[in-house]
Amino acid sequence: MSQLSTAPSPTVGSPRKVQRGSRQIRYLAQFVLLEEKGMSWLAGAAVLVVAALVTAFVAWSSLIKIDEVAVASGSVIPRSKVQVVQHLEGGIVRDILVEERQVVEQGAVLARLDPIQATAELEQIRARRISLQLREERLRAFLFGRDPDFAFVEPRYAHLIADQVAIFRAAKDRWDSQRAVLEGEILQKEAEADAAMRQMEAVGRQVRLLGEEVEMLRTLFEQGHASKVRFFEIQREKAAAESEMSRLQGQRDTAEKAVIELRERIGDLDNNQRQDAVGELGTVTAELAQVDEAISRAQDMVTRLEVVAPVKGYVQNLQVRNAGTVIPAGGVLMEVVPVDDELRVETKIATRDVGHVAAGQMVKVKVSSYDFVRYGAVEGRLEYVSATTYVDEQNGQPYYKGMVSLPRTYLGENPNENRILPGMTVQADIVTGEKTLLQYLLKPIYVSLAHAFRER
Repeated sequence: MSQLSTAPSPTVGSPRKVQRGSRQIRYLAQFVLLEEKGMSWLAGAAVLVVAALVTAFVAWSSLIKIDEVAVASGSVIPRSKVQVVQHLEGGIVRDILVEERQVVEQGAVLARLDPIQATAELEQIRARRISLQLREERLRAFLFGRDPDFAFVEPRYAHLIADQVAIFRAAKDRWDSQRAVLEGEILQKEAEADAAMRQMEAVGRQVRLLGEEVEMLRTLFEQGHASKVRFFEIQREKAAAESEMSRLQGQRDTAEKAVIELRERIGDLDNNQRQDAVGELGTVTAELAQVDEAISRAQDMVTRLEVVAPVKGYVQNLQVRNAGTVIPAGGVLMEVVPVDDELRVETKIATRDVGHVAAGQMVKVKVSSYDFVRYGAVEGRLEYVSATTYVDEQNGQPYYKGMVSLPRTYLGENPNENRILPGMTVQADIVTGEKTLLQYLLKPIYVSLAHAFRER
């Protein structure tokens, strides 16, 4: 059986004895020594300096202003829109004379199309015009009673000239033949009238003589010296002569009336021929006007076979690269971006920033192609902000479109270096206001406290 210890056990709350030479004695001695000596002057000075620096920094940060900006991405665009080079009629490409990003002058030839179809159509319309001009000359010659003059036509159209000469001669011969028939009938009727007139003159003399003889026999008959039979016979002869005179007069009147009618028919024939010629001439003149318009359009088509640059700029989005490519009507060949035009920046402003953005605010434009630290930025002005949102095709996020004007088109001091070109991407820092550095530093604390005291 074990023996129980007889040493007295310490009571709770009684002071604990510290043995001499222990670690506690050493710490206690150092603490007492510090209390007796106090804080050194160097430590106090350091505390004061730190406090002064903190106070100065707080005061300085409460006075220093920094800009509040809304950061937006964007790209450089010309004030004039990018010129889309299209071809109205389309066709087969024969030559492509430019390359992507090549700078071209206004009016420079960019491409050529195959001219076969356009030139053939133009030549066909020109031949149609020559044919109409020949018809016009033939009709005018017919109307004015002269021979046509086709000297103005090129020898290669000799077959067309021969056709019109044949038509002119046939029409003139037909007209002359119809006139000749009528004029022959007129001569015949005039001859009949002349013959009747001559007969009337002879019969008239006979009537006068018979009249005298009747008067003589009447006197003798009344005196009883002439027979009654002879007297009546002379009267019958006179009546027969007068009847013949009346017949001849009617024959003459009929012939003269026929002459008048025939002359009227000749007049009608001439009028009808002229009216037909005038009507055909009017039709030809109208067709000539239409053909002239068609020639003008065809010449424009031939001119447009050479596709030229609408403005000075550089080529982009080249759609046609090989000869033989078929371009549909209205097809796009390429785009020309103006280079000597005033430039602007089109920005995408986030919806969270649009409430702080307004037209007229200063914008610091940083061009991605040039190092901002080395070349700096261009200070522009926000011209306007769109009234509605657009959707970014890449990420599907909505944004507001902003337009920034640029006072110059280069970075740095030399206008001939570090040129800003259309299509360059930029970062636009829109200055929406300003705040102190202290507010900027304390903002995270304010935000954290605002959220912390609202949590459940």
